[in-house]
Amino acid sequence: MTTPHPPQQPGTPHAAYPQNPQGAPAAPQFQQPVQQPAAYRPQASTATTLGATNTYAVLAIIFGFLVPIAGIVFGHMGLNQIKRNGDPGRGLALTGLIVGYAYFAFIAIFIVVYIGFIAMMIAATGSAFSGSDYYY
Repeated sequence: MTTPHPPQQPGTPHAAYPQNPQGAPAAPQFQQPVQQPAAYRPQASTATTLGATNTYAVLAIIFGFLVPIAGIVFGHMGLNQIKRNGDPGRGLALTGLIVGYAYFAFIAIFIVVYIGFIAMMIAATGSAFSGSDYYY
């Protein structure tokens, strides 16, 4: 029966079991693996409360979905206050701004396309009755 080899540290050459003075192999001595420092150590999350968050930032995220103009206004006001006072809620204010601008752009494009569609329908209807070719 062969005896198992002790675990090797990375980068160390393979060594036989140490010999005791009588020539018999000594019992293997296992070492604890060396702990390498972690490149990233996770931080414990800090609890936040809605009461500590900037009020304009909270209003910006709410109105960003409901009334985009109000979301944009409250988002800018919230970012100003957060920059000045250091209140938490910058992410909420930015989200309210982004959603407000995107929603406003979507509504504006929709209205332009809708009005263009109505204008094309009126033009097509008007051209159907202009001319001398009537089908009776």
